[in-house]
Amino acid sequence: MRMTPQLMHDLKRKLQTARKRLIDEARQELVRWGEHPIAEMMGEAPDAGDESVATMVTDLDHAIVERHVEEIRDIDAALARITKRQYGRCVDCDEDIEPARLIAFPTAKRCVDCQSLRERTFVQRSRPTL
Repeated sequence: MRMTPQLMHDLKRKLQTARKRLIDEARQELVRWGEHPIAEMMGEAPDAGDESVATMVTDLDHAIVERHVEEIRDIDAALARITKRQYGRCVDCDEDIEPARLIAFPTAKRCVDCQSLRERTFVQRSRPTL
């Protein structure tokens, strides 16, 4: 399969739709934070357990919004590559990215080979520490 103008149009629309959905979800999450402050989650007579659960819920909510923001940034970068007519080209080797990869992962900025190399090179291996 090769990149056609129709496929490019479809991918751009898919990116725009995903961006709008993520912004809506992040906005809803932020509104929910305002409606349910941490003190309210802990109850009238909070103990250490209540505080711990409320903090965990708040941290999880923050992580969700951060993930949405990262995804929005990736989408914005992909849309910028479309505007600059660089979409579908690997940022490392400048070869075409397979359209099937872009269909599955529209924000892809590297071909499979370069992405695999990057993951092998920059992978963070967990090491136990004391």
